[in-house]
Amino acid sequence: MSSGGEHSVEVHSSEFPEDRREVSGGFAPEDEAKKQVSDVDETTLLLENDSDHQTSLVYSASWMSVASACTYGLVGLIMGFFNKAVLVDWPYPNSFLALQMGVSIIIVYVLKAWGLATVKPLQAKSAKNLLPVVFFYNTNVAFALAAVRALSIPVYHVLKRLTPVMVLVGKFLIGGNTPSKEITLSVLTVVSGCLMAGFGDLSFDLGGYSAALMSCALQSTYLILVERSGSEKGFNSMELLLYNGILSLPVLLAIILATGEVWESVESIKTQLAETALFLPLLISTLLMGSLLNYCLFLCTLCNSALTTTIVGTLRSVFGTAMGFFVFGGVKGTIFMFLGVTFNTVGGVWYTMIKYKEKQAKMSQNPVPEKQSSFKAG
Repeated sequence: MSSGGEHSVEVHSSEFPEDRREVSGGFAPEDEAKKQVSDVDETTLLLENDSDHQTSLVYSASWMSVASACTYGLVGLIMGFFNKAVLVDWPYPNSFLALQMGVSIIIVYVLKAWGLATVKPLQAKSAKNLLPVVFFYNTNVAFALAAVRALSIPVYHVLKRLTPVMVLVGKFLIGGNTPSKEITLSVLTVVSGCLMAGFGDLSFDLGGYSAALMSCALQSTYLILVERSGSEKGFNSMELLLYNGILSLPVLLAIILATGEVWESVESIKTQLAETALFLPLLISTLLMGSLLNYCLFLCTLCNSALTTTIVGTLRSVFGTAMGFFVFGGVKGTIFMFLGVTFNTVGGVWYTMIKYKEKQAKMSQNPVPEKQSSFKAG
């Protein structure tokens, strides 16, 4: 029996024994089913959007890795000839390096003021952590500039191509990730090809050879430190460039003032300006490119690895060697040069294929990139 008003009836279904549906004043079975379907569709849409976002991040990370490596290689190739052209007529590497650090600092702050770069405020603790990086960077560059002055471009590149081997040895000694056998063999193939390319042009210069080999050792140490400081301590490429300039400039100024090089370099600039109007534009272009090269070096190492950066440098130096045979007086080539380029190319392609497969495997496990550029988007 019933009284006036709405009635509530429990309906039990043999197909859904645990369901309780309210009819006449509650939810109908059709409404509940639609609600469940709506929830499933919303969840599926969220998962698809998240998958698309992560795929976009993967492509962005891959693009940054390739772009940073290619840019570093191209800028470095051009920069080698610019450095040689300046130092031939203006042989003051410490003054040159001091100017380069000053230009780098100015560029970073200009980009930050324009909103084009992300740079955190300077901290004493961060500066202390980066002191080893700065030390090895500046000593590497100083020895490299000395080697450039003393050696021909092909010979200089031949000796500098030993850097990848030193990176492998350095990573093994500090207990880092030891490269695979295939990676090691591909790097050795690249280096052996480079050695063959310059074998017929080697002329002994003890000072130049010593400076180039010391630069290789310092550069390998420096690259490993940059990789570790960037990934473990949270510095981006622009911040590394700024700290490097600020920590280096006072030391370089003290050196050129104590040795009197600053006054000699200024007088030399006056002499060069009186002799040719092209010297000042060449010097300014070289300083700007030096700052760009430093940034590309940091960025390439952070987006890839120290070994990848040195391999890019090795491949770049092959073209530098070939061009070096025809500029600054020219160098007579031999059959070893062509055989060496072939060996180097094979090793470079081999290495690239191995690293590509490793990167694809790593991204399939962890598709979200961990490293970012210091430039702001938009």
